[in-house]
Amino acid sequence: MISHQQKMIFIHIPKCAGSSIRDYYFNAPKLDWKTPNYDLLYGWCPKRKLHLQHATSQQLLETELISEEVFKTYFKFTFVRNPYDRSYSDYLWIQKDRKITGSFKDYIFAKGSFNHVLNNQENKEYRGDHVLPQTDFFYTEGEFKINFLGHFENLQHDLKLLNQELEFRKPFTQHSKKNKKRFSHYSFFYTGRKKRWVEEKYHKDLSLLNYHFEDYKKGFQKIKNYF
Repeated sequence: MISHQQKMIFIHIPKCAGSSIRDYYFNAPKLDWKTPNYDLLYGWCPKRKLHLQHATSQQLLETELISEEVFKTYFKFTFVRNPYDRSYSDYLWIQKDRKITGSFKDYIFAKGSFNHVLNNQENKEYRGDHVLPQTDFFYTEGEFKINFLGHFENLQHDLKLLNQELEFRKPFTQHSKKNKKRFSHYSFFYTGRKKRWVEEKYHKDLSLLNYHFEDYKKGFQKIKNYF
């Protein structure tokens, strides 16, 4: 997404509090993801076959949605999330959003009942941008092509830092989009195999973004055994 007034570009990685960040900075309540808004770069673009708000930095340039000059001079920021947590959250979300059911393995590797929605880029139902490695959105030629990298896990704190950079003073209300069906912590969902699938697919994210698996399940089991 882009704001020419504030001269900023938001690289919106799916399931990283992007909707809350969009509403906070762009103040555009009438946006519809099914209809392209080229002023803000939001919505499905039938010509380019992509959701504008989820375009990677490379796609923004290669499809000429923005110029090299704008990309160089505007302030670029994004937010990332622990790949284990993000994958679990998105797995639940896509099943609900697209009304499909399937295994976590099929979701991670975009096959089975997830094949069409994650691989068919010909229509607006496409959600393949959700399973791209997060670093694909902003890491090219061996470097981060952004000015600010925030973390979903430290959203409030990192937004304060970002606001200092942007000289933005509007108060932020913590986002509250939570799936009631999910475990309280992602580690309760994972088995050894599920964990390895995420590591296989998102090894670059885990390495470059310095994320690791936090096992709350072991601590919970110790407490349970104690009582």
